[in-house]
Amino acid sequence: MWPQTVAHNISLISALVWAINGHFGRSSSLPLTLAQFSSRQANRNYHNDLIDATLSQASSEGKIKFLLDNLSNLEADTDMDTDAETASSLSGIGGLETAIWFIDSLHSYYHLERNLLEASSSYKRNGYFIIVYTGGESGRLVTIREIFKRLFFIYVLNVSVFLLSRQGYVEMYTYFPYGPEVCCSALPVHYATFPPTTMDTILFPNKLRNLYGCELIAVTFENRPFVFIDSDQKLQGIEGMLFNTLADHMNFTIKIIVEMQKERGIVLPNGTATGALKLILDGDANVTFGAYMYNNQRASLMLPSLSYTSFPIVLGIPGGAQISPMQRFIKPFRYIIWSCLLICLLVAFSTIAVIQGFCRTGLRHLLIGAGNRLPCLGLWNTLLGGLTMYPPRGTFARCLLGLWLVHVLILRAAYTGQLYMLLQDAQMRTPLRTLSEVLEKGYTFYMLPALSTTFNNLVPRHRIEVVLSVEKALIRLRDEDDPWIAVPLFLPTANQFDQRSGPTKPHLQLLPEALMTAPLTFYMRPHSYLKRRWDRLLLGLMSGGIVRRFRRINLEKIEHLKKRQNMDPGPLSIWLLSGVFGFFWAMLLLSLAVFLMELASLRCPRLRRIMNAANRYIA
Repeated sequence: MWPQTVAHNISLISALVWAINGHFGRSSSLPLTLAQFSSRQANRNYHNDLIDATLSQASSEGKIKFLLDNLSNLEADTDMDTDAETASSLSGIGGLETAIWFIDSLHSYYHLERNLLEASSSYKRNGYFIIVYTGGESGRLVTIREIFKRLFFIYVLNVSVFLLSRQGYVEMYTYFPYGPEVCCSALPVHYATFPPTTMDTILFPNKLRNLYGCELIAVTFENRPFVFIDSDQKLQGIEGMLFNTLADHMNFTIKIIVEMQKERGIVLPNGTATGALKLILDGDANVTFGAYMYNNQRASLMLPSLSYTSFPIVLGIPGGAQISPMQRFIKPFRYIIWSCLLICLLVAFSTIAVIQGFCRTGLRHLLIGAGNRLPCLGLWNTLLGGLTMYPPRGTFARCLLGLWLVHVLILRAAYTGQLYMLLQDAQMRTPLRTLSEVLEKGYTFYMLPALSTTFNNLVPRHRIEVVLSVEKALIRLRDEDDPWIAVPLFLPTANQFDQRSGPTKPHLQLLPEALMTAPLTFYMRPHSYLKRRWDRLLLGLMSGGIVRRFRRINLEKIEHLKKRQNMDPGPLSIWLLSGVFGFFWAMLLLSLAVFLMELASLRCPRLRRIMNAANRYIA
């Protein structure tokens, strides 16, 4: 039974129940807020009756929960300023997404607008809302047009106005900002009447399916491989190609604002913003991108989209001391390999000494071969890749010799291959391996503002240097031996920097393990109505493999060029080969010393006996 005070408003109440049960109750599990903003006490009572009647009918279905809010009297507030207040600094990432608002005049709408713009507002302006307008003036459509104009200015797009006509029908109005011949329009459009003529009447039409070539402004900067602008002023890179795809799907044109300082922007202590952040907050741009990772501080200022991909964050560190030419001869093998090789040689020499000193002639010929008067020299010869001049006659001894030849063949191949790589890389260094080693060094961490909150728990604050660009720090890491700094950055950024440095410059040294994985996202104006549409499109592009394809196109190019630079041989300098020449001169001096000792042994019998013993057991 309808309350008698609203018996003539059955159509309006039925329309609200139809909207609640047929739309809000199906599309969302969130509670529905009912709020009224009355300028007079009589209208306040009237709105309360409407709300009571609507709740009594809709609650019986049990499809949705209700919240009552802002049941305030505005009768005393007659001097309210009608100018829209400055938009809240909150990004609109959270809040109530559905509501029905009851207003009776443009004056009461100003109170609703003030509520929406407050920093403590609980509404998410890119949600779905119904305005029940109960004003009785003659020019109600003029009032609704002003309401739509102001709602569009604060990014409330999905809104419908229920207006009770004098014939007893409920007329539904909304506005379509983008059309075939208009952009950013706020003209009221009558799109449905209750009772509806068809069952498929849509309460909130899709207004962003086609933007009809209207312009959206993007602020960005070159940050390869994520985004760059080619000679035709078209966006390229992973995010550039992704943004072009969004433009094709939504049919909007792109206006690019290039941030010349490549500054994403921060909020200064005096409250002013800088860089791309300032353009977004001032309303001069709709979206910004350029390898923006998600973090809570940035999301409280701008509205983030759905994360469409993620990349590992690695730590760039000093390369350490450059390896000397003599160290390069030892570097191919670790100490454990050298130790095992030394043990094998000692066992071989000891076995030869035992065979020569204690075995009979027949057994010695069987084991080491007949006529083999210098078995140690043959051992050195096979170790360095020479021929076996006196093979043994015994099967067991030949098996041992075969195993030894295979053993030394593998060792020689591994050693020469690794030595070639060390000689080619003129800047081969000895870097750190773990994050704990980096922290023990006491390096200063140069990082972007988005990473500073993450590293506050790892690094003392006096060792964190927040910079707007890490380019200069990366150059120091590349060119200086030990600059005492470390730089966290995206792995593709490090690869791009190495590729841009060219084959003659050293590559950045990175910790083997990534520090974390950071999601990337677009950032829009606070409460932007583009978010829902973009999130659905991004989800479809990810599930269809389009984002992965964009990644592969841009990353394979960098990785291929970097790998090719590492594989291309370069000329060997005298500095790199100084170890070879030094080793040669050292052996030459040793040979000269042995020659002088042999000359002296002709006059000294004792020295001759020592030399004979050395020749017998060493060679």
